[in-house]
Order: sequence, then structure tokens, then C-alpha cells
Amino acid sequence: MNQIDVCINYYGKPYHTAVTLLTLWKHSSRHIHKIYLVIEKIQPYYQYDAIPLLKYFLKDLPIEYVYPQYFYYSGNPEESWLADPEKRYGLKYQYALEKSDKEFLFMSHNDCLYEDDLLGKMLTTAKEETAVGNASKNGAGTVAGIGLVGQCWNCPAFSAKLCDGSRFETFVPTKEELKELVDTYNPPRAHIHYKLIDREIIHPLPECRLNEYACLINVPVYRKNVVPTGDILPFGGSWHGTDWGAIWFHSLFNRGYKFINFPFEPHMQHAPFSNNGSGHRADTEFDLYKNSEEGAKTYLLSHNLIPKDIPFSLKLERQAIRTKHQIRNVLIKLKVKLMG
Repeated sequence: MNQIDVCINYYGKPYHTAVTLLTLWKHSSRHIHKIYLVIEKIQPYYQYDAIPLLKYFLKDLPIEYVYPQYFYYSGNPEESWLADPEKRYGLKYQYALEKSDKEFLFMSHNDCLYEDDLLGKMLTTAKEETAVGNASKNGAGTVAGIGLVGQCWNCPAFSAKLCDGSRFETFVPTKEELKELVDTYNPPRAHIHYKLIDREIIHPLPECRLNEYACLINVPVYRKNVVPTGDILPFGGSWHGTDWGAIWFHSLFNRGYKFINFPFEPHMQHAPFSNNGSGHRADTEFDLYKNSEEGAKTYLLSHNLIPKDIPFSLKLERQAIRTKHQIRNVLIKLKVKLMG
């Protein structure tokens, strides 16, 4: 079976990231050719000194480190900017999706714990389904992606027990029916649902997407249809206000491509060291960030995945980076004060 590439965006959490990649490698290394590790331009809590530490932990893995010039967090650039490669590469996963020469790219959050060969299981299913699609007339039903489908926790149709990731293809409400569900269950992003319903974006439902916690993307299908080659907006932007991948998912599905619902549990845990099962809150709550990182570090040490002792030269490098950023921050504050 041909190997595939992997892409992970690094926004803080060096110990979580080490857990993610070292456990993924432990269970699925035979499938992996290269790992694109995208180091975001901005890092939470000024933890730029953690990057050398992460590189030290991952020194034996086939990693290409990518440093985009732009950073959008949960946003996206103006559509007119997408002709500029550097601006596109600031979008999550976009660099790897444009550069990989493999049939599939595996994308993962950087706060996962792999406990089985989830990648291999997904890859087998995706290849089998792709072969079926390629054999059909005009390739209809070719697999565009496989992973957990749907942000069902935000969806009124799920609250009404009418739809979930395994039924998203067949639950097709009318405009009036979907609006009534939003009226009744008042989901967290109801205002966005109403806006999309008015634009006739009905199915897949507004919260439907391929979650990038752990998923496989068909690279040739992606490049054929997505900017800059095609006309569909990239995966890594929240273009209509919901979340990453939603408009990309909606557009490809309505072109006849297939998405396979493949929940990651029990093969992988997402945010296993968080007390709330979510990694996002740690971006703004430092105590949660610190405590969950300690949990990841403890796991790595107890499973002998990282050394107990850090080389003195690495400690010096990290201190130099911290000092550089401390001086920079003081100068910025001074400049702001002098200007007024």
C-alpha cells in the first residue's frame, strides 16, 4: 500500500504535540512518508522557546518544518488574497495540501493520543471506497475525505434526534423545516444558521463538516477543485462563519464527492489531558493550558517516549529565545507609551 503524508499545525502545546506525533508514529509509521509540521507565526503565551524542545523530542521522525508568514487563527484572509501563495499558506493545512505528492494527506490536531492504527484503518476504507467510485460512471462518488463528520453538538437536527454523522447524506430538510429546527432548539450559532438558510445553504446542514481532529483528505480531488486550481474555497478558513472546512465540505459534497463518517474513538482520544475534552479553551485559559501540558509530559515520561534529561545546550537555546522576546516586548511597550 502506498504511503501518505501527514500534516499538523502547531499552535503551542509542545508536550501534547509530542504525544500526538510519537503515538501516531508508534502505531502508523509504516503508512507515513513525510510529516508537515506547520509552526504558526504567532504562539500562545509567548512560548516560542518551546519549539527547539519539540524538535528535540521529534528528531527521529521524517518532519518538514513549515513557517508560514501569515496567521489567521480561526479566521481567514480576504478571498482576493488567495492568489498569493504565502497568504494561502497561512491557512491551516493548506501548505501540505498543495505540496504533498501523495494520494492522501492525514490531518490531525496537535492534542491527540493515538492508541491504535487509526490512520491505517481509515486509509484501507478510503482506498476501497475510492476504487468503487473510480469504477463508476464519471467517477461519481469518489471519496474526498474520511473522518468524523458533523459538529453535531452544535446542530438543531441532532438535538431533535433527526440526524448525525452517519445520516447526514439522507436527512435533507426543506428550507422551512430547517428554519423551524433552528427556531425550536436555538443552537449556539443560530444567527449564522439563519443567514445560511436565507442563502439556500440547506444541505449538508450548516454545522456539517469533516472534522480535522483526525481525517484523511484525497489530495488530487482537493487540488482539482480548490483555489488556486479550482474555484472552491480552501479547507482552512471559516468563510461563512461556522468552522474550518464547512464550506469546503458543503461545496464538494454538492459536486457529487463522497465523505465517509469514521469516528476516531476508540482508536484515538482527542484532548486526553484536558478536564473538559476540548483543547480549544486552553488557548485562552493559561491554568488549563499548563495543567494539561503537565499531563501530556507525565504521559510521555511514563511511557519512555522522551528522555528525562534535557541537554544543557538546549536549555541555553531556550533561554536565549525567552530573553529575545522579553526584550522585544519591553521595546514594543516603550514605543507604544512614547507614541501616546
